[in-house]
Amino acid sequence: MRIEKLSRGRKKIVLTITILVLLIGIIYITNSRAKYHVTSNIQIVKGKVSYSLADLNVLALQVQESENSEKYNPTDEVPSGNYEVNKDRSYCTIGSNTTQYRNIPMEYKDGKVYIGINQKGTKCYVYLDLNIKAKDKVLANSPVQGIITTVSGPSCNGSLNSTCYVAGSDAKTNNMAQSGVYSAEDDFGTSYIFRGTVNNNWVKFGQEGEEKLWWRIIRVNGNGTIRLIYSGKGSSPSATGEGTQITTTYSGGINQKYNPNYDDNTYVGFKYGPTGQNNYGATHVNSSKSTIMKELETWYKKTTLSSLIEKIDVNTGFCNDRQTSVATHGDYGINGWGTQQTAYAPLDRMLKVNTADADTTQRPTLKCGYKNGSTDKKAQKRDLFTGPSATTGGTDGIDGKVEGNNVLTVPVGLITSDEVIYAGGFFKQNNDGYWLYTNQNYWTMSPDSFNTNNIACVFIVYSEGNLADGRTDWAGAGVRPVINLKTNIKFTGNGTIESPYEVYD
Repeated sequence: MRIEKLSRGRKKIVLTITILVLLIGIIYITNSRAKYHVTSNIQIVKGKVSYSLADLNVLALQVQESENSEKYNPTDEVPSGNYEVNKDRSYCTIGSNTTQYRNIPMEYKDGKVYIGINQKGTKCYVYLDLNIKAKDKVLANSPVQGIITTVSGPSCNGSLNSTCYVAGSDAKTNNMAQSGVYSAEDDFGTSYIFRGTVNNNWVKFGQEGEEKLWWRIIRVNGNGTIRLIYSGKGSSPSATGEGTQITTTYSGGINQKYNPNYDDNTYVGFKYGPTGQNNYGATHVNSSKSTIMKELETWYKKTTLSSLIEKIDVNTGFCNDRQTSVATHGDYGINGWGTQQTAYAPLDRMLKVNTADADTTQRPTLKCGYKNGSTDKKAQKRDLFTGPSATTGGTDGIDGKVEGNNVLTVPVGLITSDEVIYAGGFFKQNNDGYWLYTNQNYWTMSPDSFNTNNIACVFIVYSEGNLADGRTDWAGAGVRPVINLKTNIKFTGNGTIESPYEVYD
């Protein structure tokens, strides 16, 4: 056999090819290591492993570049932070079978990915999404400014029959100095309330016909749910004016009665009992729907909210605090039945009850059934309107479980007088310097009194921005629905009118 020597030129060609092969090999190995990273942080959640860890833990990790983005970037390390496995994108292949197996249990937790599979030679492609819940996004955009325990208004004697309506400058200055998010305790923990002149609490959620519904965030509840109040529909929201209220069936306009009558204590109820009773319990049973509750149900059915129920919370509820006063105020007693003159607990919180307080001190609370320093569980179960099909849960930090009445047929309520105070409203004091001011009258669901004129009254936010009583059968105030969104929802946007928060899957 004849052996020939390679010419110098051919030697160069072979050397060049060899170098290129080596370079391609190095690039392939490098890229493979970037694409498939073996790490002991990938753990098995079920099944016994009789082979080496590396047989399973060959992964392609892709991390979402930004919230709600379609772009994912490869990584060699499992990141730490707020992430969750995108189960629609993630999959595995097993051995030589290149078929994509989806719905394999995968979980991201504490900087580790857990995979529920026990077959040798598995390669998994895991996509991690940023998991910033609505609560975290809202609080990141609106840092907490401080804690609110009491609220003091401008000079006014605070008496029950006071007609003190301050021009508004003092109240407005007070609120502008306290604009932002503040904290206070509620039944579930720490709540975060928008107060003063804020403009980054706008939300778009649901539709009525072809028009988008606009809302504003009242607060982040202590259990992480988000409480919203209606603020219009269409291509742009309403900060003031009739557009902040729903169109009612009663008048074809924005006004509605709270209840059909006024001549019994029972009519302060969001649901109410029979008239003419001679005891508190029989008066305040939840047997008949209020006029305004029926209105909310009618409106709800005209919207797409029922199709979005998996995003709406039914457990947090809405408080119609019908506890009576802790003290008598002039001719007003604490019986709460029939035609007995009665002051209710929400009114107490507007008035001077503690001798150490100034006349203008208001003591709002976000705890339903809370009086005399603790929560009355019987009162909570009567007055915390939850449902439909709510379950009990959460702790109030005082007496254990939070439990509502589960009598709602749709998960909609109204704002409370206490929430208005926290947001910047004052009792019988005009104020256009806070975000709940709309230049319109609208109902709360907080009882005021059965007064000396034998009239049942519930608190109203009036067009001047002041909080005061209104006769329950008065058809002169509008309706602003309130809902709670679940803890696990996520928001796009930054809460401004130009970029409102919107829920996405």
